[in-house]
Amino acid sequence: MRSLRHYSFLYLAFGLFSALAAQAGDRPNILWIVSEDNGPFLGCYGDENAKTPNLDRLAQRGIRYENFFANAPVCAVARSSWIFGVPAVTTGTLHMRSQYRVPRERFKTYPELMKSAGYYVTNNSKTDYNTSSIQPNRIWNESSKKAHYRKRPDGAPFFAVFNIHHSHESRIFPGRKPSTRRVSADAIHTPPYQKGTPETIDDWRAYYERLEQMDAEVGRLLEELEASGEAENTIVVYCSDHGGVTLRSKRYLYDSGTRVPLIVSFPEKWQHLSPSAPGSASERLVQFIDLPKTFLSLQGVQVPEVMSGRVFLGEEVELAPESVFLFSGRFDEAPDNSRAVTDGRWKYIRNFEPDRPLFQMLNYPMRQAGQVSQWEAYQAGKTNDKQSAHYLPPQAEELYDTQADPDEVNNLAESRPEKLQAMRTQLRDHILARHDLGFIPEPMMEALNVVKTQTIYSFGQSEASYPLPRILDLAILASNADPANQPALVRAFQDENPIIRYWALVGLRVLGARAQNVDGLLQEALADPAPSVRIQAAICLARRDQRERALQFLLREAQTASADIHAAWALDAIKLLDAPEALDGLSEKEIEGLKKGFNTRRIVGLLQAGGSVSRMPE
Repeated sequence: MRSLRHYSFLYLAFGLFSALAAQAGDRPNILWIVSEDNGPFLGCYGDENAKTPNLDRLAQRGIRYENFFANAPVCAVARSSWIFGVPAVTTGTLHMRSQYRVPRERFKTYPELMKSAGYYVTNNSKTDYNTSSIQPNRIWNESSKKAHYRKRPDGAPFFAVFNIHHSHESRIFPGRKPSTRRVSADAIHTPPYQKGTPETIDDWRAYYERLEQMDAEVGRLLEELEASGEAENTIVVYCSDHGGVTLRSKRYLYDSGTRVPLIVSFPEKWQHLSPSAPGSASERLVQFIDLPKTFLSLQGVQVPEVMSGRVFLGEEVELAPESVFLFSGRFDEAPDNSRAVTDGRWKYIRNFEPDRPLFQMLNYPMRQAGQVSQWEAYQAGKTNDKQSAHYLPPQAEELYDTQADPDEVNNLAESRPEKLQAMRTQLRDHILARHDLGFIPEPMMEALNVVKTQTIYSFGQSEASYPLPRILDLAILASNADPANQPALVRAFQDENPIIRYWALVGLRVLGARAQNVDGLLQEALADPAPSVRIQAAICLARRDQRERALQFLLREAQTASADIHAAWALDAIKLLDAPEALDGLSEKEIEGLKKGFNTRRIVGLLQAGGSVSRMPE
């Protein structure tokens, strides 16, 4: 005869299972559909060229958000921000495909939190989390092209992500374009910063075809949900992973790169969690890092304190932020460092390296025929001032009224001083609140990442190693390009902290020929122990009548570097100086020796092509 203890155990086990099943039935499923590289080019957002009936119907029975922003306008960095629920500048994963480690004891991913709470979590199928610290198959129940909520245990609620690739920028590269064109050339009206070359017009026409295909895939996923019998228990969320996809959109902090569509639809059962009626439009300010926190809240899962977004749906809605924080770093192979803040109408951008042109001739986007044609038109003197501005260095500060100027071509930084100062303050507050690690030069990040006893994040928590308020003040000073700041920059170069010395040299680099009597300092900087400092010094000297010597120095720096980013910075300096001739005379073996990884391969290819996009290698 079985013991009473045995039956007691069975009774308790059955009770626990019943409780979990009841809990599962009381929690909504969430279906999250993510498209790639598209702004709000949808019929429900007023785009007359768009044919998106499925998303239009979803918006009719849901909420359409008018002010939804990607914190970063490129895929891997945006997804890194999503997966941890914090901006990638906080974790140190802001540079594209960097794979830097993140302390997992500090930063949990949202799917593993959901999984621990009883949700069946699936990802189909893009990961691209920009860190080596995540193994997708450990944080998801399934992560593959076959991952599906259909495979969940009976009674388990699900959270399912489906990524749609049809609208990705590569889908309008030559040889990959669709064969049909529904939208006529006359219907395409390019933004004022683009020249409407035939190639550009055709890229837009092809893009609308891809958007239509994306919408059809959304329709298929929604039909599949209906057929599963789970539609009445499932909240559906649709958004893009950032803006795009023609010239000056993806990779840029303008609305063309950061303002994206967001539609949320609640079934009748869960309508009480919706902040407004079906078919409504919301002006609430929402950002990418709000999504994971909101998903967890809707599911009744405890939200980690480290997640820095705001809950905007459900029973625990938080106040909307007054502004959201946007950032850019190295997106593809070229260094960059800009930050921005928007309140949905006003946009303020601070370019911390304003001597770099907006257009950095990146390998991947220049595979679009339209982008190549516009560059060639600029070189031939066939672009107007607004179109030419893309190929020139920007102002250190940009201020736009996106309501009056949605294309952000009229910089009001000089004419609206009060608004400028207010948004400067907001941006500074965001940078400090997020403990932005992006002011560490990336060669230093690369070296820190090799040390297994620490992470970039842990390094950045030390006030002695990373005094962010002081570094930020110096970076602002450096980017102002004011000769009156030279004494402060020279003093900063004497600091023991290599990050301080780096920003001092950036300031002298931005000043250019206006920096006086600094040749001795620059010569000294060539022997600095920090590669990032040495590279800035060489750029400065190249611009001060020591070009040949500086180029030789940069080439040696790239040759002797053992890591990809270190070498890429030296090679990018050669590219910034428009000096492809620096590679002349190198043997094939020496050229191959410059290729330390992904970034150096791309820069070497461009330099070998003589800096010509028409001869850029695939």
